Amino acid sequence: MIIVVALVMVGLFLATGPAAMSSFALQRVAQTNSTPNTTILPELSTGSNVGIVGDAPPDRQQVEPTIAIDPRNPSIIVAGAQDLRLVSAGEHRWHGFYRSTDGGQTWTNILLPGFPGDTSPEGLASPLRVWNATSDPVLTFDRNGNLYYVGLVLNIPVNSPFINTGLFVAKFTNDGATYFNANLISAGIFPDKPWIVADTTSGPFDGNVYVAYDANLTATSFFGTLFTRSTDGGNTWSAPFYTPADETGELAGMAIDSSGNVYVSADAFDAVTENFLGYIEVTKITNGGTTIAGTTRAVNPAFLIPSPLPGGNFRAFTIPQMAADQNGVYLVWDDFRTGNSNAFFTRSVDGGATWSAPLMVNDVMTGQHFFPTIAASGGIISVAWYDSRLNVGTSMSALDVFYAQSLDAGGTFLANLRVTSTSFNPNIVLRSDPPCTFCAFMGDYIQIAASPATAQPIWSDNRNACDTNIPPYGCVDQDAFTATINKSGGTSLSSTSTTIKCTPATIAVNRAAQCSATVTDTSATLTSPTGSVSFSSSSPGSFAPSPTCTLGPTSLSTSSCSLSYTPGPGTEGTQTVIGTYGGDSTHQGGLGSTSLQVTKRASSTSVSCSPSALRPKHSTTCQASVTDTSPGTPITPTGFVSWSSSGTGTFSPTSCIISGNGSTATCTVTYTPSSGRASIQQITAMYSGDTDHLSSSGSTTIAVA
Repeated sequence: MIIVVALVMVGLFLATGPAAMSSFALQRVAQTNSTPNTTILPELSTGSNVGIVGDAPPDRQQVEPTIAIDPRNPSIIVAGAQDLRLVSAGEHRWHGFYRSTDGGQTWTNILLPGFPGDTSPEGLASPLRVWNATSDPVLTFDRNGNLYYVGLVLNIPVNSPFINTGLFVAKFTNDGATYFNANLISAGIFPDKPWIVADTTSGPFDGNVYVAYDANLTATSFFGTLFTRSTDGGNTWSAPFYTPADETGELAGMAIDSSGNVYVSADAFDAVTENFLGYIEVTKITNGGTTIAGTTRAVNPAFLIPSPLPGGNFRAFTIPQMAADQNGVYLVWDDFRTGNSNAFFTRSVDGGATWSAPLMVNDVMTGQHFFPTIAASGGIISVAWYDSRLNVGTSMSALDVFYAQSLDAGGTFLANLRVTSTSFNPNIVLRSDPPCTFCAFMGDYIQIAASPATAQPIWSDNRNACDTNIPPYGCVDQDAFTATINKSGGTSLSSTSTTIKCTPATIAVNRAAQCSATVTDTSATLTSPTGSVSFSSSSPGSFAPSPTCTLGPTSLSTSSCSLSYTPGPGTEGTQTVIGTYGGDSTHQGGLGSTSLQVTKRASSTSVSCSPSALRPKHSTTCQASVTDTSPGTPITPTGFVSWSSSGTGTFSPTSCIISGNGSTATCTVTYTPSSGRASIQQITAMYSGDTDHLSSSGSTTIAVA
């Protein structure tokens, strides 16, 4: 984070406005030394700690890591961090982008397009290319395979402490495989510390993307937490507003409950004096991110951790994080109420109106327990944090990551699990990019993501720090590490296969097909998979009663569920229907797909003329009625009808545009037969068809005498 420098600039340029000092400078709590504890707790299996970027030169820092699991396919995991590889070339930090398709075991890594020196078409088209650094990365997936990556852009001047900032969101499609674009957000003055979430509830606001961050909204307003939303896939963003409205919030976290309500957490500071007000607040926003329903003091009192922590040289802040599921809304934070930092948890089961008493998650108080992060999936709450319980002595030279989970919606947490396979010294890597160059730095947060079956923490780790030694900074190989935690507690999950079938396989638009998912345990020890399957499609359409169905056993090793899918108008062609099994406590997730041929709807055309008997050179009015005749919900035909006759005569006009509602549309013309002998003439109307309808024709006869 860069707010200290940014707000120095605010102080220079906004001297006539209200105070906008950083709250960080005011977080000063008396430090106490911790008592060492050498108890060894259970470790994950050997090799479970995975270095994401690897050791290829220049092998520099990855810090403030972020991670997201694809809800369509839990095997796809995307991570990011402040990546300092460009510092070796005289540049600054930039968002790293790391992707795994095998559940976090192997990774590819790139920099977000637009970095200095990026000559790719994506980089040249990026609005980020006019900046020379990025910061504060956070990732989120929506339900349709779109990945959103928020961050700050900044220009770090030469030989100057002043840094200006901007706010952006980049988008990747195809489950994070394809870079799509990046958009700057009109965010106010000196935005800082953004957080991002996407609505994946399948409700009316599904697909909305929300960003909370800190800034001065205008030159005369206070520094506080702001909120903005996008309803069009990140292309445009709403005008930001303060959350809470009294401008007291800073250092936001966010979550979305199962009804689509958004919750924004923040440390509370006096808007004028920047004094900490002694509580953590949560603001509830309803109606798709448009209406503040209220703000509650979720943690009161709260005790911010000091910077640095006892035994540490790196900076530290209390930045609450949030999660939510069908059982409630959850908040974690680090708190100094006991004279050392501990990871605490609170929950609301009434939509944020009230919050439970603080519950300590770490089960050993010795040492410092800080930067907690939380995720909720499959009815299990997962929490990870930095933990120095294994440290010996007063200087913090042994830091680990620990994990705990709750199986009862946050009522209790199980015994803590050590995630790191080796401890590391958090004080030895110095920041090599402004501001605060040469300061020890561990970032300001870590993160965890979860599927129903696994949890995936990510953290910055100094175990290999001295593999790269760059004078005058010294050891700079600070790696982003991750580990896959089986939430069942076992060492492995049973493999599965997922099969999707839709009947009929060829169907007209706006007609429902019945789609089923069959999940089979393919391991040596067969059990029926449980949980749910989430459906999506490659083209617009609707699933009923919802896009998710719950598995039921059909044999010893197989479970299935079904729902209906209706392809929407304008989606003719080959569609792919995808079913993603999220896994359970003993089974791996997976996905399957099937192809669906979507055709235009059938139509019929009927013709009537009145009068049906007439003399030559007299006119009759002819009407064409075009009707949607396919099963399913009808679509009103559009387009035009052209006319012809078996005799001689003239139509006025020669074609007409149909209009109507429901299943039928009509249009009329007049027909005037030429002079001649008495005859029976056939009047024919030819409907052209439209985007959703096949062409058709109809005819009638008239008597000319």
